[in-house]
Amino acid sequence: MFNIIYSEFIKLRKSFIFIIALIGGVLMPGVQFVGAIGTVAEHYNEIQQVSIEPFLKSYIGNIEVMSFQFTYIIIFSLIAAYIFSREFTDKTSNILYTYPISKIKIFIGKFITIYILILFVYIIQFITTYLSLYIAWGELPSAEFISNDMKVNLYSVLLQFLLIPIPVLIANITKNIIFPIVYGVLGAVIEMLLMGITIKGSIYGQFCPLLLPSLPFYHYHMGDPIDFVITSGSAVITFGVFMFLCIYHCSNADIN
Repeated sequence: MFNIIYSEFIKLRKSFIFIIALIGGVLMPGVQFVGAIGTVAEHYNEIQQVSIEPFLKSYIGNIEVMSFQFTYIIIFSLIAAYIFSREFTDKTSNILYTYPISKIKIFIGKFITIYILILFVYIIQFITTYLSLYIAWGELPSAEFISNDMKVNLYSVLLQFLLIPIPVLIANITKNIIFPIVYGVLGAVIEMLLMGITIKGSIYGQFCPLLLPSLPFYHYHMGDPIDFVITSGSAVITFGVFMFLCIYHCSNADIN
């Protein structure tokens, strides 16, 4: 299995995927940093007279909301689609599946590669968020807030893992990168609409699995309630159904 994962990263070495992953990790912190520098410069005297803790929390919150709800679903769909569809677009699928390795092992190896890249994006964003925050404001939030934020990111990335079978299945069926990206864009729009319902206190928006990665943020930082029966059921059903379909398709589909 290690050799399969290693070969996947070798194949990605000269692709744009590492750049996309890096951009995904620094994009929102960079945007927020530019805005914060302007705010600090314009309102420096006023800020010095009040506690800046709310500003620090808002800085981090804006980054995570935009990432968890909008940018990540597009970026991760692109990464998943590229890793699975490139064998068809580069016409290497016939060569790949002639190796004395089962299709399922190759499938799992590609999946783990995607998970490693997702984890990389989360780690890069977490580091750049707090680094840029300190550069812009000269302070960090309380240790309790940082501890909770680490939990938020940990739970979010785990829930993000559960959604990856969706773009993978789309990529395997369509054998191209376009349709998974379309799914990511539509998913971001749907999240935007449903999040408005959830923010108003309704739990019905939690039925949608696309909202799962952002729920830890609203629970730990905003105090919003989470219906664990609904969210657990949504997570298990989504991952179980789409992973089954992915494995079934991988085992039975034509490799050409």
